[in-house]
Amino acid sequence: MRPQYKAAVTFLTTLLLTGCDSLIGLAGEKLQKTHLIDTCGEDDPACISAVEAQFDACHTKHKEHWNAFMKATSEKEEDLHLERYSLGLYDCIVDENGAPYFYYDPDA
Repeated sequence: MRPQYKAAVTFLTTLLLTGCDSLIGLAGEKLQKTHLIDTCGEDDPACISAVEAQFDACHTKHKEHWNAFMKATSEKEEDLHLERYSLGLYDCIVDENGAPYFYYDPDA
């Protein structure tokens, strides 16, 4: 194999292996956003608009907890960080009066 091809294969393999966590995290974010939109229901376009408009900023604001959840090494750690992330995210997506559309219930 030529050196430039070998280098390209090595680079692509490294990119794929290190990018896996990013892809999983991105898929999780999209799943969370879709879940919130589904929770709004078709009969609440204001809620859907709020999720679409506010999700990215709210996710970024609480991303440290999301990242900690993604890197957790135990179920207890996962639960703790997911709860922190969910509490922050749910309180962040609000209506025109500043009231949250969602309330986090860890037992749900």
